[in-house]
Amino acid sequence: MLRPGEQAVLGRDDCCQVVLVDSRISRRHASLAHQDEWRLQDLNSINGMYSEGKRQSVIALTTAISVRLGNPDDGPEVLFRLLPAESPVLPGSQKPRAIVTIGRGVENAIVLDDLLASRAHARAILAGEGFDIQDLGSRNGTFVNGARVTTAFLGPKDLLTIGHSRFTVTDRCLVEQVDIGDVSFVATDLSRSLTNGKVLLEGVSFTLEGSSLLAIIGPSGAGKSTLLGALTGAKPATSGEVLYAGRDLYANYADLRNRIGVVPQDDVVHYQLTVRQALRFAAELRFPDDLDPHLRDKRVEEVINELGLTGNAGTRVSQLSGGQRKRTSVALELLTQPSLLFLDEPTSGLDPGLDKAVMQTLRTLADGGRTVVVITHSVANLGICDRVLLLAAGGSVAYFGPPDGVLAFFGASDYADVFTAVTNDPVISSQRYAQSQLHEQQARVPVSWAGPDVDAQGAPPRQQSMKSQLWTLARRHCRVVLADRSYAVSVLVMPVALAVLAMAVPGSAGFGPPATPPTSEPMQLLVILMVGAGFMGTSLSARELVNERPIYERERAVGLSPTAYLLAKLAVFAGLALVQATLLTFFVLARKAGPVGSVVLGSGGIELLIAVAATAFVSAVLGLLISSLVSTSEQVMPLLVVSVMMQLVMCGGLIPIYGRPLLAQLSWIVPSRWGYAMGASTANVRALVPSVTPDVLWSHDAPAWILSALALVALAGCWSWLILGRISTSHSHQ
Repeated sequence: MLRPGEQAVLGRDDCCQVVLVDSRISRRHASLAHQDEWRLQDLNSINGMYSEGKRQSVIALTTAISVRLGNPDDGPEVLFRLLPAESPVLPGSQKPRAIVTIGRGVENAIVLDDLLASRAHARAILAGEGFDIQDLGSRNGTFVNGARVTTAFLGPKDLLTIGHSRFTVTDRCLVEQVDIGDVSFVATDLSRSLTNGKVLLEGVSFTLEGSSLLAIIGPSGAGKSTLLGALTGAKPATSGEVLYAGRDLYANYADLRNRIGVVPQDDVVHYQLTVRQALRFAAELRFPDDLDPHLRDKRVEEVINELGLTGNAGTRVSQLSGGQRKRTSVALELLTQPSLLFLDEPTSGLDPGLDKAVMQTLRTLADGGRTVVVITHSVANLGICDRVLLLAAGGSVAYFGPPDGVLAFFGASDYADVFTAVTNDPVISSQRYAQSQLHEQQARVPVSWAGPDVDAQGAPPRQQSMKSQLWTLARRHCRVVLADRSYAVSVLVMPVALAVLAMAVPGSAGFGPPATPPTSEPMQLLVILMVGAGFMGTSLSARELVNERPIYERERAVGLSPTAYLLAKLAVFAGLALVQATLLTFFVLARKAGPVGSVVLGSGGIELLIAVAATAFVSAVLGLLISSLVSTSEQVMPLLVVSVMMQLVMCGGLIPIYGRPLLAQLSWIVPSRWGYAMGASTANVRALVPSVTPDVLWSHDAPAWILSALALVALAGCWSWLILGRISTSHSHQ
C-alpha cells in the first residue's frame, strides 16, 4: 500500500519496490507517485508501458486500472486500485530487514541506479521503529534531515537522502522515492541587505512548478545576480526561504547542492580541450572515484547526445560557436542529472540566431523533466518560457506570470517602455503587482516535505579522495598545456632565448678557473641564469588562477578540494620549471665552462641546475600568488614587471645587497636572491671574483648552500599557504 508523499519504482532491478522479472522490463521501468493525483510515469524505459493497447508516458490513476509493461499484448500486467484514502495497492509486500545495505553495487540489499552513490554507500540497522544509519565512507555523503552524518537514527518522521534517492520509514521498512526532476520550487519573501543598509533584494516571492522554464529579467542593477545567488544557495538571502520540493534549501544545502546545476555567465570549460575531454575531466571530478570509468564515459556520451554536441565532441572548445560553447557549459552541469538548472546570461554576446537556439535548448531541457531558471537581458525569445519574473530597480518584483502578459500588464507597446517604468518608478511598479490578481494567483506555496531546520551549510563534500582529485587535475593541466601550442612553444623557446643572451657576456672562462686578470663573468652569468629563471617561473603561472577562476568557483561548489587544486598546479609547474631550468643550464654550460667544484652533491653542474630549477619553481609559486590577488588578467602585467625588476635588483649580483639595512631584509622575499646565493656558493664566486664585496651567503661550503635552499623552501611554503587561504575563503560557499 502506498500513501501520498511516497513513491514506488517498478522494474527489473532488485532495488525497485515492485520487482518484475521479465527481459522486456527495464531495470527502472516506471514510477508511481502522488502529484495532485496518482500518476504512473514511464522512466524512459525501452519497451514502454501500455493502457488499453496504447503506449503511454504518463497514466493518471483515477480508479482501478490495468497496465501492461514491456508489451501491449502479453507484457507483465499490473493492477492498480485506489482505496478510499487514495492509497494504491501494489502487488507484493516488503518485509522488515534487520540489516540493509545501500549503494550502487549489485551486492547491496538496496541497489541505487545513481552515479552519485558510492558502491557501498550506507548501512541501515533495524532499531525499534526506525533504523540506525551508518555511512560507509561514501564520497557524496549520507544525509538525515539534510545534515551529513556518519551515524544517525532514522525515525518515522525523518528523511534519509543518498544521491537522488530519499528514504522514509513506514512500518519499520525503508521506502524509497527517487528525485526524477519534476519538483516544485518556491521562493518566499527573499530579501538581502548589505551591512551599510543598502537593499539589494526586497520581498521576492514566487512559486514555480516542476519542469518549467522561468526567465528573470529586469534593468541593470535590479538585483538579478543577487537573486540568482539566493535561489541557488551560493549566497543566501538575509531573510526569507527557498523551498525545493517543500524542503528548506538553506537548511538542507549540503544535501540538495548536487540537485542544483549553475551555469555562470563566463564559460566554465578550458578552451584548449575538446568537448569530450572537458566533459570527461569534469565527470572525474563530479562522480565518486570508485565509479567504473566506462559508466562515467557512458554518462558523458549521453549528455553529449542530449545537448546535440555529438558532431562536435572531438572539436576544441575554442573552435565552437558561442551557442555551442554555452551548450558545453550546460553539459557539464547535466552530468549529475540536476533537477534545477540555473543559467546567468547564457545568451550574452550572441547574435539573435544563437540567442534563439540557446533558449530553445533550455525549453527542451525543461520539457525533459527539469526546472530551468535563466537570467537574461534578451527579451526576443521570452515567448517560449512558462513564466517571466521582472525585477524593478531595488530588487522588488514588478511582475510574475506568463510571458504574453507582460506588455499588457504595464500597458506598454514594447519592453523598452516596461524597463523604463520599473527603473523610474520601482515602488509604484512593485505595488501595482503586489495589489494585482496575478500576485494572488502565483504566490501560493505548495509544501510536499518539510524536514527539521538543520544548519547543514559548509564546505561541499569531496566526491573523490585527495589523491584522485590531484591526479585528475594534474592530468587536465598537462593536457591544457600540450593543447595550447603557443604556450607550449614559449615554455621551450624561452630558456633557449635566455641562453643565447647569456652568450653576450664577455669572456670564455665561464665558471671555470678565473681568467687573468679576473673578470666579473661568473657573476654576470649568474644574474642571467637566476633572473631568467625568476622571469620564466613567474610568467608560467601569473595568469593561471585568474583565468581559471570561473571554472574553479563552479568546481569548488561541487566538491573540488582547494588543496588538491593547488597541489596539482604546483606539481605541474614544478615539472615545467625543471624542464626550462634544464634547457637553460644545459645551453649555457654548453658554451661556458661549468663550476670546477661543488659543496653538497659532488657535481657543480647538478648543483647549479638545482639552483636554477628551485628559483624558477619558487617564482612560479610567486606567480600563482599574484594571480590569486588580482581580479582581472589585465592587472597581472604590471605586477609581473615589478616582480621581475625586484628579482633583478635584489639578486645580489647587480648591486651589493649584504650589509645594507632594509635592502638586505627586503631581499629575503625575493627568490633570485637565494637562487643566486646557491649558484655563487657552488661556483665559489668569492674566489673567482676577488674584487667583489664579500657576501656571507656566497661562502663556498655546504651550510651556506643548504641555508639558501631552505630559504627557497620556506618562501614556497609561505606563499602556498597564502594562496590556499585566498582560494579557500574567497570562493567558498558563503
